[in-house]
Amino acid sequence: MWTRRNAIKLAALAPVSGVDARAAPWTSEWDRAVLSRALIALDELYDAGARMLMREIGPRYQYHTNLRSTVAHPVRESLEYALYLLEDGADARRKRAEETLDRVLALQDTDLASKWYGLWGWYLEEPPPRMSPADWNWADFNGATLLMIANRHGGDLPENLRERVHQAIRHAAYSVRRRNVRMGYTNIAVKGTFVTLAAAELLGFGDLQTYARERMLRLARYIDETGSFDEYNSPTYTRVMIADLTRLRMVVRNMEMKRIADRIHERAWLHFAKHWHAGTRQLAGPMSRCYRNDIGAPLWLQKALGGRLEFASLDEARASGEVTVLDLECPKPLRRCFLEPGGERQHRELFINAEPPESPLQGTTFLAPEFCLGSANKSDFWSQRRGLLAYWGGPARPARWLQLRLLKDDYDFASGVFLSVQERNSVLGLVNFRSPGGDRHISLEPIENGTFECSRLRVRAGLAGVPESARLLIDGKEANLPAGGLLPGSRVSLDLGGTYLWLRFPRAVFGDNEPHLSIDREEGLLTISLDLHRTAEPSTVRWSEVREAWAALNLVMDTPGETLADFSLRCSMGHLEPRRSEDKVRLIWESPNGRLWLEGLAGVTDVRTHHSSYRAGVRSGPVPLERLSGEKLAG
Repeated sequence: MWTRRNAIKLAALAPVSGVDARAAPWTSEWDRAVLSRALIALDELYDAGARMLMREIGPRYQYHTNLRSTVAHPVRESLEYALYLLEDGADARRKRAEETLDRVLALQDTDLASKWYGLWGWYLEEPPPRMSPADWNWADFNGATLLMIANRHGGDLPENLRERVHQAIRHAAYSVRRRNVRMGYTNIAVKGTFVTLAAAELLGFGDLQTYARERMLRLARYIDETGSFDEYNSPTYTRVMIADLTRLRMVVRNMEMKRIADRIHERAWLHFAKHWHAGTRQLAGPMSRCYRNDIGAPLWLQKALGGRLEFASLDEARASGEVTVLDLECPKPLRRCFLEPGGERQHRELFINAEPPESPLQGTTFLAPEFCLGSANKSDFWSQRRGLLAYWGGPARPARWLQLRLLKDDYDFASGVFLSVQERNSVLGLVNFRSPGGDRHISLEPIENGTFECSRLRVRAGLAGVPESARLLIDGKEANLPAGGLLPGSRVSLDLGGTYLWLRFPRAVFGDNEPHLSIDREEGLLTISLDLHRTAEPSTVRWSEVREAWAALNLVMDTPGETLADFSLRCSMGHLEPRRSEDKVRLIWESPNGRLWLEGLAGVTDVRTHHSSYRAGVRSGPVPLERLSGEKLAG
């Protein structure tokens, strides 16, 4: 039985951080303790009148929902709460779970003729028709949770409620089938496959079973095209994918489907492990989708590694109840990737194929003991993208990181395009602009008629965790913050503490504007900003009037083996030559790791044309394309 005394004993055996032979193994006591704490935290949010959890919504913009500065009742979290209450098993807990289920089930759209059939809104207060737009993924997410409830606790529910759970699963599964999402939408492709497979077995629907099996094969064949995942290297959605593959392995009985799921599960872990940076305990970039740069203390990973990598002691553990419900397990051959720091290595990985003349999307990650640096050869500046991302500074939390962003009035501008080429710890990049394109979202908030309002448009390298005392050199000379009014071409060198950074924007053009560089501190970050457009009041930008718009950058990170001044001089000696030819920009840089070159467009055009014009190479040849694995999942 778990008691606080046992928790203290276990916590005393394990260090707060670091791989150690004394680290407490993950046991059933951990599951019970973490579940108990998750429930205590969620109990505080329970609204007995609404029979759902409550959430305070702030004033900031968030796509899908129009709710701002209010208190609302979230559907998904309330349904998960019901599952965790049932996991606890106490009578009072079970009664509350049944009340919550009764309330949430009534919020599903069950009208076959409805556009939103099978969906829930995010919140009680905002059903699907009132969202902007509705989130179709809610059939997948809530269907998955209901299937765990049905499979683990269905026999303990009152008959009427159990039947309603089954009906809700049916509606969710057929909604998933109706939508039939493309297999490149990785996390939802996996989640919907679990929902339809498990629902078909639970309910005995042959037509759904046929669809689900075919979908599983489609998923495996799609991954086989590159060996990796379209939603590459996402801290959030790689976890979601692994969680749903775990659910599938726990619940689905069909052995053929389980074998394929096992192979995809191992591939997902391989993908995760190859990008794990043991020195900082972060997932190295680049990332397709990310909500926060600090992975924090992922208790799910601690459990999957059997407790051998400790992010929190039992007395400190904070997590959602999900980690306690799932039989999470990292394949044994891959565990050393998380537990052993290793030396320097470069990892290239093909993510998404493309039809010529487009080149495939690939990432490059350099991992050294002290830092990691990753970039995508083709990306954009949607708020969830991490086209250029670095970490340093050991496993301390909060993390120390660098992220390149394109900001329009301090929000990520989704009409930006990022192209790059990387060799080891050197990156050459080009920022472009697309039209048609999005404002704060790539598709949900389009820019109309190529016209938008803004006061400030800038490329910004934001660095978290840089101490106030950090040494800064500009063009090799000591400098203090703030430093503004600099023209592109200034060379910025920083001692980050155990890691050096050198960054330059050698040239930038934005219509008739004269771009400027500034270095400052903003909201806890040290920022290096290249302003492309800046006015005292909001002004109108028309892409049709911006004949040329692009910015070049080159960056080096390294472990100190010389003075900062010598590092700055060494990086500055590599000549970078921007060449303009008709509608193209060609960048050639003699980097510390050899010649890098990159070619892209100078003007504003559609993203496919940008990607089709992209060319890049390392030294005397093209960048090699490298698969994560050549083993077939569908074979």
